[in-house]
Amino acid sequence: MSLRLLYIISISLLLSSSVFAQESMPKTNSIDANAKIDKKKERPDKQRYKTIIKNDTKGILYGNKCFEEFTQSIGFQYAVQNSNSSGSLNGAARFFHNAGTKTALFFTAWPWWKLRVNKKKKDCRKLSGDFVG
Repeated sequence: MSLRLLYIISISLLLSSSVFAQESMPKTNSIDANAKIDKKKERPDKQRYKTIIKNDTKGILYGNKCFEEFTQSIGFQYAVQNSNSSGSLNGAARFFHNAGTKTALFFTAWPWWKLRVNKKKKDCRKLSGDFVG
């Protein structure tokens, strides 16, 4: 009889401790519609890069870690979009997006950023064995 009583008391203590833990959780929009949430605090810091959108992977060494790390160190990355898929940018929107990115790179990575990218592309191709000739 005393073993059953001890068992019931221990179960009730465990259940009551989980109720207190739920009350100490911060409010979210799913719990309280008027909750104020600091989005910068809740979201992890992500490095955001400018993108240059291409239709195919020709000439961008897609998947080459050496080249991708170099382009990210400059501050951009290549994004491949199939022109036929839904949600992809049309020709004019892609042109203006790329023009804005290239203009920003002109001022942040200096005017010769494209020459540096082409030189590094050749070097990374040689290092990985993708270079012929």
